[in-house]
Amino acid sequence: MSMNGRRDCATPFSRSSTPCSSKSSSSNYSILAAPYIKPCKKSDPDINKCIVRSIEQLRDKLSVGIPELDAPPIEPLNLKQIRLFRGPAGARLDFNLTDIQVSGPSTFKIRDFKADVENVVFTFKVNFEKLTFQGKYQIDATILLLKVTGQGDITGIFTDYESDVVLRARKLHRDNDVYLNFEKMKLKIKINKAQLHFNNLFGGDNALAAATHELINNNNDLILNEIIPELETSLAEHFTNVANKVTKSFTYKELFPDD
Repeated sequence: MSMNGRRDCATPFSRSSTPCSSKSSSSNYSILAAPYIKPCKKSDPDINKCIVRSIEQLRDKLSVGIPELDAPPIEPLNLKQIRLFRGPAGARLDFNLTDIQVSGPSTFKIRDFKADVENVVFTFKVNFEKLTFQGKYQIDATILLLKVTGQGDITGIFTDYESDVVLRARKLHRDNDVYLNFEKMKLKIKINKAQLHFNNLFGGDNALAAATHELINNNNDLILNEIIPELETSLAEHFTNVANKVTKSFTYKELFPDD
């Protein structure tokens, strides 16, 4: 029994044998049943490494989602429609992407991680082994005097890919405790290599399609410049949402105990 008369209950940081439910109003999930949440002491001189290890240990759970915390899976990532229309009639690019699914976000690797736990600001870089996507496309374009038309399935591979990330949270007071709520992640993507494949270019003319694929992939900056902002927004919103689902169920002191 605590001094204020409330019955003590078990958390990952107490010795009580009595489990207690999550403080999230949307769930009765027991904190005791979340061994995948690894706290990092604020006094830990290697707290940066501790936090990175904790995130790495969540990788498999993040990939498929954490239903008990109402956290959605990060695979696959669904993007909104991407439309690119520009240029005069003689050099027009009319490109439309729909039903886009991105695979590979769970392969993230964190480096250069720096944490300000007191002010709850985290800066780091994220690398992905490989991001692949698939979707539907329509294209009607003139690229270097070549008329390109087609519609069908599109697939793509991004490699040599990294992001600069800033993640900041506010401390919220609720039920006599402090919780964290993250602002939308600031994320800037750099893609060094990309390979795109359009099925059914020129109605399936393989000879024309092969030459056109080489031309497009050697001059794919225009298309990538449209995909990247949407990818940045979707990744930022998705990872921020997942982070807030976790911090909604655990207090600031549970995640970052004093000792």
